[in-house]
Amino acid sequence: MSKKCIGCGIELQGENPNANGYLPTSVLEGPSKDLLCQRCFKIKNYGQYIPIKMSKEDYRNEVRKSLKEADVAIPVFDIIDFEGSFNDEILDVLREMDSIVVINKLDLIPDQKHPSEVADWVKRRLAEEGVAPLDIAIVSSKNGYGINGIFKKIKHFYPDGATALVLGVTNVGKSSIINKLIGAKRVTVSKFPGTTLKSVKTEIPFSKITLIDTPGLIPEGRFSDFVCQECNQTLIPANEISRKTYKVQKDRVILIGGMIQMRILNDDDLKPIFALYASKDVTFHETNIEKAKELLEKADFITPPCSKCKEEFDKFKKSRVEYTVETGEELVFKGLGWLSVKRGPLKVEILAPKDGDIIIRDAFIKPKR
Repeated sequence: MSKKCIGCGIELQGENPNANGYLPTSVLEGPSKDLLCQRCFKIKNYGQYIPIKMSKEDYRNEVRKSLKEADVAIPVFDIIDFEGSFNDEILDVLREMDSIVVINKLDLIPDQKHPSEVADWVKRRLAEEGVAPLDIAIVSSKNGYGINGIFKKIKHFYPDGATALVLGVTNVGKSSIINKLIGAKRVTVSKFPGTTLKSVKTEIPFSKITLIDTPGLIPEGRFSDFVCQECNQTLIPANEISRKTYKVQKDRVILIGGMIQMRILNDDDLKPIFALYASKDVTFHETNIEKAKELLEKADFITPPCSKCKEEFDKFKKSRVEYTVETGEELVFKGLGWLSVKRGPLKVEILAPKDGDIIIRDAFIKPKR
């Protein structure tokens, strides 16, 4: 019987060091059952990322296979990048089977929103997509808040035990949550996308609940996927996100890193008030139209992209689109950040990569004046 890596689920092999699942034969043929492939060992112990050769379709197929074994879906969404956590394939699963939705990264929300407020907002947002979960768990995989609540909710709806399919897009914290639930650091955790390669089954101790950790699906339209791996990691906040409030006049330009150029179009006397939210590593910079172009071409303090990936980023086809965002609405840049309008309407022209998804939604956070 073949052995599998307990970290990412890949089938282990000792023949080709350059192929997925490599482990030296001396270790592979040893008595230990808890084996890590070379890639997971380096990620866990040295934080070293080794790229893998798997397509988006490979990931999708792996998730589809695991669906057949599951009684309930446990989708994990990142509250800081909620729209970037969405994937049509995940939503299709949730429309067809029972689910307990997990909302991760509560600790990163600014302004200390109460978990019940977060749950109510998520419930309304999911209803717009035709999804009605059994329950919603608001958690922080970083500090452990709410993790035990997931276990209790599964036990409540499935007192005789269940097989739960844990699914989500890359970097939402699925593996971290599973490790917290089982009380051990078994599944490989990192900020790198695509860490889990195959489905990994784990049982919660002293229960009849089996968790299936699936590979993170790769959604379309995330701005974070237009930059290099190093920049991608800076867009995944590790601490509370950055916020900056603006009250600016017509034709002022706000740069969100070097990725988005936003020109204010309002020409009335009452200036709109809005706040921008993103990782602390994303530069916010206000300037005029002429200076904006010069800064994007020459300024190295406007990041991301960094100097290593700027040339590749500039090759992406850009588009200019006008948006009107009303008071109490947000303009979301999938995989990057969002702006929330306190006093509107806000009329803007956005210059950004054409394939990046930009969405208007009801406000999650209402900025202070």
